[in-house]
Amino acid sequence: MQFDFPNTEGKPYKSSSGKMVWNEKLKREIPEEWHCGNLFEIATFTNGLACQKFRPKDDEVPLPVIKIREMHDGISSDTEEVSPNIPELVKVYNGDVLFSWSASLEVMLWACGLGGLNQHIFKVTSANDFPKSFYYFQLLNYVDVFKKMAEARKTTMGHITQDHLQQSTIAIPDNKDIVDKFEKRISPIFAQMVKLQEEIQQLSKQRDELLPLLMNGHASLNYDLSAFYSSIVQNLLSVAGLALAV
Repeated sequence: MQFDFPNTEGKPYKSSSGKMVWNEKLKREIPEEWHCGNLFEIATFTNGLACQKFRPKDDEVPLPVIKIREMHDGISSDTEEVSPNIPELVKVYNGDVLFSWSASLEVMLWACGLGGLNQHIFKVTSANDFPKSFYYFQLLNYVDVFKKMAEARKTTMGHITQDHLQQSTIAIPDNKDIVDKFEKRISPIFAQMVKLQEEIQQLSKQRDELLPLLMNGHASLNYDLSAFYSSIVQNLLSVAGLALAV
């Protein structure tokens, strides 16, 4: 965080001689009207369930279980299932922020549809009305600190606890107006990222369904392949461009 958000005149705060003060906990200068807090001040971390204890009944439409593998690869035929009657707090929807706190320490925006959250992953939501964009980027930035903590233990599995979240140190503005303005700019980008990811998944599903038919001669192509592939490339470039912009 470089603290060059727009000041009252619309100019970069720090670069335009905005007043900075030394913070002993952070070991750096922060804007005068900011303070040192922790991740719990801006976000709530809800751990997933041991989903094997909540198997779906015969008359239920199951939900896919979201584990670390699903965070990496999305929902597949190998994905386990859980009862839809799990608490709402551990249901995951597109656009939710997930943080895997064991083994693989990662933060992501989920975009693979409704599912049930497995243990070892936090669903991250707002605390004290801080917007998603602010706690997402603060957590994403702090993951490197958590990784160093895990490495320092010299174990094969990283393991971040609620205590570590409580002990985190981040810079937080006293006035949330600046983060609300940031949210207005970033939230449309988040929404577009999720939408494009949904489209990519639909295209991938269609590819997986059509490819065996084409290879077996049970289907044929009667449209312009170049236009089809061009649309896929444009979608991928759009995702890459949004990621770079963020």
